[in-house]
Amino acid sequence: MKAKHLLFLVFMTVPCAVLKAQPQLELQPFSSGLESPIGIMNAGDDRIFVIQQRGLIRIIDPEGNVSDTPFLDLSGTVSQTGFETGLLGLAFHPDYSGNGYFFVNYTRETDGASVVSRFSADAGNPDLSDPASELVLLTVDQPFENHNGGQVLFGPDGYLYIALGDGGGAGDPGDNGQDPTTLLGKMLRIDVDGGNGNGYAIPPDNPFVADETTPDEIWALGLRNPWRNSFDRYTGDLWIADVGQSDREEVNFQPADSPGGENYGWRCFEGTMEFNPEGCEDPENYVFPVFEYGHPAGTGCTGSITGGYVYRGAIYGGMFGVYLAGDYCTGVLYYVNRSNGEFEGGELTTFDRGISSFGEDRYGELYVALIGSGEVLRVTETEDCNPVAMIMEADRPLEFVPGESLTLEAFFHPSLGYQWNFNDEPLSGETDHTLEVTEEGTYSVTVTNPENECDATSESVEVTSDPTSVISPQEDNITVFPNPATDHLRIEGLEPGMNITIELIDTNGTVVYSETNINTGEFSIPTGPVPTGLYLLRISFGGNIVVKRVMIK
Repeated sequence: MKAKHLLFLVFMTVPCAVLKAQPQLELQPFSSGLESPIGIMNAGDDRIFVIQQRGLIRIIDPEGNVSDTPFLDLSGTVSQTGFETGLLGLAFHPDYSGNGYFFVNYTRETDGASVVSRFSADAGNPDLSDPASELVLLTVDQPFENHNGGQVLFGPDGYLYIALGDGGGAGDPGDNGQDPTTLLGKMLRIDVDGGNGNGYAIPPDNPFVADETTPDEIWALGLRNPWRNSFDRYTGDLWIADVGQSDREEVNFQPADSPGGENYGWRCFEGTMEFNPEGCEDPENYVFPVFEYGHPAGTGCTGSITGGYVYRGAIYGGMFGVYLAGDYCTGVLYYVNRSNGEFEGGELTTFDRGISSFGEDRYGELYVALIGSGEVLRVTETEDCNPVAMIMEADRPLEFVPGESLTLEAFFHPSLGYQWNFNDEPLSGETDHTLEVTEEGTYSVTVTNPENECDATSESVEVTSDPTSVISPQEDNITVFPNPATDHLRIEGLEPGMNITIELIDTNGTVVYSETNINTGEFSIPTGPVPTGLYLLRISFGGNIVVKRVMIK
């Protein structure tokens, strides 16, 4: 490789900037024989974990076979009555393969309280957990049986996000959604790798840590019954589906760079409709949904949104970048597209009632659970046969360090074929989904689906040594990437001339890397020697401290 800095420059649009056509979906049978499935998760391997509402977690193998023995049995602990009670949430620690920790959210049989606990996998059998390993992190009293929320999920920052409903009762009689002193009707954010006697710590940048009247755990407020939320695994954006009262169902969006503190409006608003204005502020103080839909005329169950995911799998190019959701009552599937900061959505098709959850496998392929029939279905796209051909690093400039190389990575599924191209010619032997770049030129990747012989080629990216083409980051916007990091961690947006100190701190508080007197706007930390795990990146300058959560793999 040439002994000089090489800069990876992008000549393509950001993936969400192009308005996509509506995907044509089909739900194909994958697994059956489950009892009241209401959650689908993966632990970073080929297994799929399914929550059964009355207290069991079962494993489905890649062929759709359901394990005979449950991964976890909490049927003697969780509530066995109530339409919206039970075992409601499951999340695997980002370092699950190393520490075996997973987290659940359930309503307790004895009093109906919401409980968030940590468990450990069985040390001798990865398909079992240790039921005696429970560590209760959080308990929240529930005034009614409904509107428990229940989702737990890890964000790209490594923190655990906990969705809690308003406590139930029609119209939020306690005004819990707007009450800043209660955890009900909120999205919480905690650090499960810290500890303050409760098994967790408060992230230092949570939005209300300086407010003595508001619990430090609160990340956002104004929610009624958030049922199934997800992070976009590529952009880090958070999507929150909130079940409405009787007229509107809504999807809320929180960008990845949000500092938190959003108020999504309930009970002042149901969607964008005024609901109960008593004691409410002006509308500009609330964050309104990016997509909503009304209930059809009729009685009974006429609308209840089940949130889904932005599709970031590799098999179906027609779905890539599209957010999918469904309605429990009507069976209608919905889509939301984002283009240049604007959102557009609508109906796709009507499938079946009882859509209780969406889920991703390790590769980003999507699944749907049907609570009534006990099935898990695979989401497929029937109109566009082309796979996803896109280079993950193609949304930002990256700098080569002299003597090192840069690895490009395409969106991956093991069933697809890959061919890397250099200056529009195939590179001999480069048929993995990653490519180590060692010289200047133009690169692209061609992806083929052997099942239907469809293929697609990515937009080209150019590696050049011209530093004048690099886009300067915003002065007040420090960005850290990639996250998770492998061989390096890149920091941009620093203010030159500030004598900056950068420290990488492990969960024990040990500084594993430190650099002082940095006066450039960009800096790279070599992370190859750093053990896998979660870390705090502390950036100090001019009396200010910026703390970011990073994962090293």
